[in-house]
Amino acid sequence: MRSGIRHAVYVAMTAGTALLALGLAGAAAPAAAPRSAGSPVYSSWMSGYQAQGPSFRWATTTLTVAPRQVPYSPATGNGTAVLLLADRHGIPGSELDAGITVKAGGGSVTWGQTYGGFGAFSLRPAVGDRLTLGIYYDRHGHTYFTVTDHSQRVTRSVRVTLSRTPRGGVEYTTAGLYVLAYAFITPPPARDTQLWQFAGTRLTTYSGARGTMLGPWSTSKIIATNGGASAGSVVASPSALRDHGQDFGVWLRSLPLAYTPAFAGYADSTGPFRFVSADLTVPARQVPPANGGTALVALGHNGGATPRPYANIEVLPGGGAGSISYTCNAASGRFTISPRPGDRVTVSIYYDRNGHYTFTAADTTQGTSQAVSAAAPYAGQMPLNSAEVLGMISNAAVTTPPAGIRLWQFTGIRVTTYNGTRSSILGPWATSEWTDTTGGTPAGAVVMSASTLSSAGGTFSVWLRSRS
Repeated sequence: MRSGIRHAVYVAMTAGTALLALGLAGAAAPAAAPRSAGSPVYSSWMSGYQAQGPSFRWATTTLTVAPRQVPYSPATGNGTAVLLLADRHGIPGSELDAGITVKAGGGSVTWGQTYGGFGAFSLRPAVGDRLTLGIYYDRHGHTYFTVTDHSQRVTRSVRVTLSRTPRGGVEYTTAGLYVLAYAFITPPPARDTQLWQFAGTRLTTYSGARGTMLGPWSTSKIIATNGGASAGSVVASPSALRDHGQDFGVWLRSLPLAYTPAFAGYADSTGPFRFVSADLTVPARQVPPANGGTALVALGHNGGATPRPYANIEVLPGGGAGSISYTCNAASGRFTISPRPGDRVTVSIYYDRNGHYTFTAADTTQGTSQAVSAAAPYAGQMPLNSAEVLGMISNAAVTTPPAGIRLWQFTGIRVTTYNGTRSSILGPWATSEWTDTTGGTPAGAVVMSASTLSSAGGTFSVWLRSRS
């Protein structure tokens, strides 16, 4: 599936439908009873729904041109809406795609056909324009792409002849509606955000059976995650199908939110993890001192019996001798380096999977560093399934500030699993955002919280919040 759509996007293949809805769907067969959607499919680069099974000759949907809300490049087409008919027979090199894409932000609607070429429609829809898209295959080597801009009252249609195909013909066994949402360049938003809304979706098979995205065929929800697997954090996912399978939206998803009485930042789970690292700039001491809290970088095991393995590095604001410390089940101590406020510091924890941790702290401003080794009891029996980069504070000691204060800025965050997978705090594993509230519940007032992740998950700040 990926090669076809990506080829279409690279060449800006998009089109639309409206004329097709008037007569090319076939009126002979009755509408089929809808079928429930099956198990979801996971991707690292797109989200939506697809129908599979019979051969489709017609697909149509209506959408409103959405504003651009995710990073875009011509190479990826990130944020683009796609209507697709695809031939998938499992024969390498035989994939055939017919697609229409609509770029978020307006200005471009293109079409593309494997073995038939690609091009742009001579229209420039604006954000908010209502478009109807359609693809129709006449089963005689011709594909028709149509787009109607209802807001501008303009219709454009293109007929494409397939010059050749690997098998001498085409059977579009997949019909899909997708939004391109590449995990590696799409940061999670502060709250769920709708990217596109699809409505009035209709499909017709070669035999004339008609339906919506739900029909006498297999239907799958496509969820975009970091890593393209169910264990990864959700980047984008569709809403439930509505109006008998005609309508749905695709949403950019925020990270799951956990409430605590002492911590704010981001935490990874599953893993297991053998390494975590973060860069930070040592802040000045807060007044009163209790408002400064502590920066925490940690590996550990969540769940199960106690005692559990853990390994932490803590950094105090204000710097100075003893301001960076380490602790684990078997040992604790303070690093000899003495950072000053404003110094850049890198801290890391490494588990060698042979019973030892290595704690490292480096002041890159002063050019000093120290590494400490310690035993790692319990880690051999309980995998380190948690990696955390957090701010830590005592809620009872905090004096609420009149305005929000940035306590910590984390950058260059790196996490590595036992099998060598490397990423930022966002990776092919589950990531959650932690927020510190009074009482550690959603009902409590926010004491400390994290900013939205940026730099592909490698950067965020922790803020002490006012109550106003």
